Amino acid sequence: MKKRILLVDDDCCVRMLLQDFLQDEAYEVDTAIDGLDALEKLNQRCYCYDLILLDLTMPRMSGLQLLEELQERAFTLLPLVIALSGDRDALRQASNMGIGGALTKPFDLEMLLARLDSLCSVQPSALSA
Repeated sequence: MKKRILLVDDDCCVRMLLQDFLQDEAYEVDTAIDGLDALEKLNQRCYCYDLILLDLTMPRMSGLQLLEELQERAFTLLPLVIALSGDRDALRQASNMGIGGALTKPFDLEMLLARLDSLCSVQPSALSA
């Protein structure tokens, strides 16, 4: 069964590149343009993702704000979130929230794939509240 990923990034080029790459690697990928869009998709899908790839610096609702919102909603599987950012302070803040990993932009796609495979193999079921 394909693992489902929610990819959240405000940069259209990054979203398209990562979506194409991950689909070629047999992942099912939904995308969101920011934290608010991601929250809506999480609510619609009842949190049924195996992993979230989350840019931390976005307009409207940042990745950090989304993580805070998920914590408030008792979202217990934050270890299955990988944060993506060029801002080391934001990555450090996200890491302190208990996420599963952090990658500094720009990052190597093979390194991302290895991290995804590692996290998805640990968690057999989809994300839940």
